[in-house]
Amino acid sequence: MNDDSDKTDSAPSRIARWRLAAILAYLLASGAYWFRTYGQPLNGPPQLIPLLILLLPLGLLLLPYWPRTSGTTVADGTSWLWRPLGWLQPYVQVSGLQLILLSLSVLLIYFILMRIPILDAQPDASYQVLFWSWLLAIGLFAAAVLNWRSLAPRAVWVRWQGAWRGLNRPVWLTLAAIVLVAALLRLWQLGNIPYILAGDEGAQGLEAVKVIDGEIRNPFSTGWLGVPTMSFFYNSWTIRLLGRTILALRLPWAVVGVATVLAAFLLGRQLKGTRYGLLMACFLAVYHYHIHFSRLGSNQVADPLFASLALFFLQRAIDKRALRDWFLTGAISGLAFYFYAGARLTPVLVLAVLAYHLLFGRSRFWRTHYRGMVLTVATFLLVGAPMFQYANRYPDEFNARVNQVGIIQSGWLEREVEITGQSVPAILFDQFRRSALAFNYYPDRTVWYGLREPLLGPWFGTLFLLGLGFVSLRTFIGRPRDERLAPITAWWWGGVILGGMLTESPPSSQRLITLAVPTCFVLAAIVWELVDLAVAAWPRLTGRWLATGVGLLFAMSSIWLYFGEFTPQRLYGGPQAKVAMELVPALQAYDEAQTIYFAGAPRMYWGFATLPYLLPGRTGHDIHDPLLSPPPRDPVQLSHGLIYVFLPERLPELELVIQAYPEGSRRSVSAPDGEFLAEIYVVPAEP
Repeated sequence: MNDDSDKTDSAPSRIARWRLAAILAYLLASGAYWFRTYGQPLNGPPQLIPLLILLLPLGLLLLPYWPRTSGTTVADGTSWLWRPLGWLQPYVQVSGLQLILLSLSVLLIYFILMRIPILDAQPDASYQVLFWSWLLAIGLFAAAVLNWRSLAPRAVWVRWQGAWRGLNRPVWLTLAAIVLVAALLRLWQLGNIPYILAGDEGAQGLEAVKVIDGEIRNPFSTGWLGVPTMSFFYNSWTIRLLGRTILALRLPWAVVGVATVLAAFLLGRQLKGTRYGLLMACFLAVYHYHIHFSRLGSNQVADPLFASLALFFLQRAIDKRALRDWFLTGAISGLAFYFYAGARLTPVLVLAVLAYHLLFGRSRFWRTHYRGMVLTVATFLLVGAPMFQYANRYPDEFNARVNQVGIIQSGWLEREVEITGQSVPAILFDQFRRSALAFNYYPDRTVWYGLREPLLGPWFGTLFLLGLGFVSLRTFIGRPRDERLAPITAWWWGGVILGGMLTESPPSSQRLITLAVPTCFVLAAIVWELVDLAVAAWPRLTGRWLATGVGLLFAMSSIWLYFGEFTPQRLYGGPQAKVAMELVPALQAYDEAQTIYFAGAPRMYWGFATLPYLLPGRTGHDIHDPLLSPPPRDPVQLSHGLIYVFLPERLPELELVIQAYPEGSRRSVSAPDGEFLAEIYVVPAEP
């Protein structure tokens, strides 16, 4: 036998082939099971056996990482939790300039916290001075704790020159192509896809309009449904420039979605290397779930951006021991409190990762990084101070959304025990199961996405389950265990528990969108594990092309699902938004001076936010109670004309209006599929 055959038929290659064959057999069998149940979760919970069989391929994947010796001894590597350390320092030396900058920063924050309650009592107060003071305080704090000389223009230019000379151009060209694809998928036809502008989108648009009109002036408070007003300030710039359009409302969040793809690459590369980062970014760029929420005028899509950046800088801080990265970790964690409530998961993840390292790491982790951790906490408190003060002053407003959807805060869990007769653990387990299997078994239960199938297809869902088990177990076992997987493990399971299990009606897609990034990392991780295994079995294979092929398959299926199948069905937004979107162009055809009377209660009201956002300047009134007699003719209103809108269930009342205004004309409003939605009756203005 020649040398080549000896090489290809070596014992490691044969073992790798057997491992790969067993894993592929599992993927086919499990994929067939999930395909059979795909989109049909109403037959009860999934069977436990396919989930237990997952242990077999997981064991084969973890085989190379399993400890080969038993009875390890604990010597000087004992965890600091079990051995007292002299970690307290008697003092920290700072220069005079640093002390001045720190003092100025703290004084500015104190000034802001003292002025906010005073300005809140003044109806026309301006908060611009406080906002710029807040930014200045953060800048002064950064200059005090960081090497500010490295921020000088010449030093920055020298670093950029060095980075450019050391640039791996093929990698960055590939990343540029991925980001370009991500931008195209999120910006193309942004004002028309999704076709419907949902009520919650319109409500956030109206809040941004209030910022423009000066009705909302405080960026350190909350507005609609307890959402921090800072996000409305961010959203207001495009509306100010482009007007009250769907495109203007959605554009800022599409930019956030594209930025998240880049942040995902940085996180993946920092954790496991460039190839992980590229494949992870590729998956996220084309993932229909993330594409959809990037195309909405709503701030939930910022959740994964904050978490990605915070965990990226945290991991880089641990790797490079740079105070700059510790500072940025705290700053991003604090900034997350100014956006959607789901972004509050960010500091929880940072804390969980640090707890993991302190628990499992050696004592030197604390000695090495305690200054950085203290800096992160200090920066977090400084950046978030105005919002923390608001939370202390108005806890109900700050936690309004959590109190509404949290199963404990809202009393849902207690009521469910009484209604169903089940125990608390049984109900919590069902909540957990529905959240954890949102990508494999249970469809979205809300109109935020409305996809009638799980968030991953049956085959990639099977691959994901295998990867999730692999990543989660490797975080805690193996020789050595893979500590670099801790951020992903904490992120995915933390999101499932806090954003799914402990909230009402899981799986709710808008509260699980933060999981899009760790899901794509898990897919990238398992793909590379299987590719490496295939290359070990058949050394002539090229792993890069195998991974590229998997990425292309995922891209084609995901893009087609969103633009080819989901978009034409117009599932997003709900029935009220569907009515509103067809009414808007019909009502835009009439004079703004005409008063609108809306007969849709109790199903729908004129205040449904899509209508006032897209119909500025219109005066509308709800007809709450059913009409029992013809309405009286009003000469003042008749001078401008009247418009009556009747939904189908209240259409019989239109005859009474016709009796009062027989000179009017009727117009039916229907959906593209022919469904009758509303009847418009227009009374012309009297000369």
